[in-house]
Amino acid sequence: MKLQIITLALSAAFLAGAADISPVFRHPDAPRAVQVARQRMPLFNSESPAINADFTVEGSGSLAPVTSYDFNTDMQGWTPEPKDYVTWKIIPDAQLGAGKGYSTIDPSSTGSLFVEGPYQVYRREKSAITSPEIAVPSNGSLSFHVGFSLNYDDVCRLTLSISTDNFESSEVIWNSKDAGGEKPWAWREAIIALDKYVGKNVRLKFEYGPGSSDSFDTGGYMGDFAIDGLKMSGRTTVDNVSVNTGDIVSLMDISAGSPVAWEWNFPGGVPEKSTEKIPKVYYTTDGSFDISLTVRDADGQTSTKTRTGFVKVTGSAPVAAILPPATFRLSSNRKHLVAPLAPVTFRDASSGFPTEHSWTFTGVAADGTTPFISTETDPAVSFAYLHDQKVDLTASNSHGSSQASCEVTAEYSGTVNNLLPTDRATVFDMEDWGVFPGSNNRKITAYAEKFSAPSVPIRVYGAYVFFQEATAESVADQIANVGVHLYTAKDGKPDKCLDSMWWSVFELDLPSGGQAVGTAFPFTTAPVVSDEFFIVVDGIPEFSETTRVSFGMADFRAEGGTAMMLKEGEWINVADYFPAGKNHTSFMIYPAISHSVMSHLTPVDGIANVGKEAGTADFEIFSYMGYETPVSDADWLKVTSTPNGMTVDTVKAAYEALPPAVSRREGHITLTDGATQLLLTVKQNAEDAAVEEIEIEGIDDADEAEYYNLQGIRVTDPAPGQILIRRTAGTTVKIRY
Repeated sequence: MKLQIITLALSAAFLAGAADISPVFRHPDAPRAVQVARQRMPLFNSESPAINADFTVEGSGSLAPVTSYDFNTDMQGWTPEPKDYVTWKIIPDAQLGAGKGYSTIDPSSTGSLFVEGPYQVYRREKSAITSPEIAVPSNGSLSFHVGFSLNYDDVCRLTLSISTDNFESSEVIWNSKDAGGEKPWAWREAIIALDKYVGKNVRLKFEYGPGSSDSFDTGGYMGDFAIDGLKMSGRTTVDNVSVNTGDIVSLMDISAGSPVAWEWNFPGGVPEKSTEKIPKVYYTTDGSFDISLTVRDADGQTSTKTRTGFVKVTGSAPVAAILPPATFRLSSNRKHLVAPLAPVTFRDASSGFPTEHSWTFTGVAADGTTPFISTETDPAVSFAYLHDQKVDLTASNSHGSSQASCEVTAEYSGTVNNLLPTDRATVFDMEDWGVFPGSNNRKITAYAEKFSAPSVPIRVYGAYVFFQEATAESVADQIANVGVHLYTAKDGKPDKCLDSMWWSVFELDLPSGGQAVGTAFPFTTAPVVSDEFFIVVDGIPEFSETTRVSFGMADFRAEGGTAMMLKEGEWINVADYFPAGKNHTSFMIYPAISHSVMSHLTPVDGIANVGKEAGTADFEIFSYMGYETPVSDADWLKVTSTPNGMTVDTVKAAYEALPPAVSRREGHITLTDGATQLLLTVKQNAEDAAVEEIEIEGIDDADEAEYYNLQGIRVTDPAPGQILIRRTAGTTVKIRY
């Protein structure tokens, strides 16, 4: 679900008129006259309580400007620092470039406050501009727009600080590095609640300074920033807010008094309740929804405010989308790879909040030709047939429906990658900075390819990396160890190393006859992975006139980025470093994996019902990666067979006679391939013909018993109303109808 964010804000506010509020609840810094009055006025006035609940939404509609700066023709009292190279000025809209002037947001705008750094690195410096003194009103919020490009974050940044003592002390309340959105130059809005500064006079300071690559904090250069539409505002209530399904609505308390506890109710929303001061809620269906806030102060007094039909939600027809069990792809056909036989879960990734789903799968039904249908939101299916299969989804709600399709490949093992069917191998030439991914002088020291959690646990035997060039004249660079490592994931970044392999630069395989050749990096232990994981490449020597080592990646594309890089000790997404637009890619890194698949063959449920006499139960099982010596949890149940090292095997379990004083008992045998467990169960019953009774409705004639003869071997009709199915282990199931 893609959520568009709409913010709603709340902060403390007093009701108009001091007589309407009991002074006993005023701040201790209130004037002396108020302190005296508190001795004469009653503690609680039932008509005008000391606390009065109210709330509003974050957004321009709830802001009432008190002080504003348009920077059309002059700096309006703002004072710039005298600097040699980084200077502040008012720039006309036309000089910002076509479509970049603030008039695209405010048609009355003719100019903006502007600062630009020099293009020579040796001229970089810090430069600040400070506002006049500004009073912060009740429910105070600061809003402004800044126009800039995130592409220059490594060489310059803009920060905004606030101070109540002329910057003897201050707080940074905005930093350009935290801005979101696309990287090219754009106007970006900021709205900052100033609750802690309400009732105080403050000064603001914008400072042009160093970017992420300046470890010495010297100063910024190259990039530019334009500032406009700066307003100091108070919060006001709004009658209602209109949003689409999925839009996030953020609310803020503007209750009179000093609330210490909040209880929000959002009937029909997600969530339906909250105790936060600034909660967020969204809605999955269209309609009008009430919001209610109850606040409580330190003395236990409460107040409730309910706004009927406050949020008006408009729905839309869903756009169907499928999230496969694993998003990586089989390298031979670049279709999503899933495990056969084992249950794997497909998830609805549709937008627009569908209420009905219709899934169709090939390769699931036992006959191999009949499509399997499911109406679940996230169905789990087992592919009975290998190779290419198709999945279709129709997602619907009251506004309409849409369809999506997904092709998967069911295989036990293979090499995988994140390349799309249209991707081709390439490298990115950074000219004097080096080559990407590979040798460089930009302090990029490692590369990581992110892989989704597999459909079932897997073993990772190693990885192939497709190197494009390996030029190294010096002996030190020729023998440099290039490493490939398997890492776990934490918070979307590489975490712990599970296994590694290294080759020297001169040992790397390179393209041959116009074809890419993968260098194999086999792991020692073939670790088991069941969650998201990374393959990391490091040890590539630094770029120079005589050293250039690189490996392949996909052409930059608009979405689907799975590549990360370690720059100056920090893992960052490649798409966050290169210019926006087509800045997503995947590395040509192919892990070799094997699915852990274990399954019962006969009995199909892995349960043997046996009689009271001693005997042997046979379990036919399938395990693609083999299995270790089975373990029994009962001293009367022993495994007499040994693993045959093949995918199909018969586990023989010998059981002792049932003691006279015991009517029934149960034992278990556990098999594991090191990643998955398979449970075999022996149920021993005192009756000679151990009978398990199952009632099936809707059978009118014993002749229909043949329909239930799936794994029973032999079906008989001993008496009206009974069907006996004798299993291979010698037990009987009695079906009553």
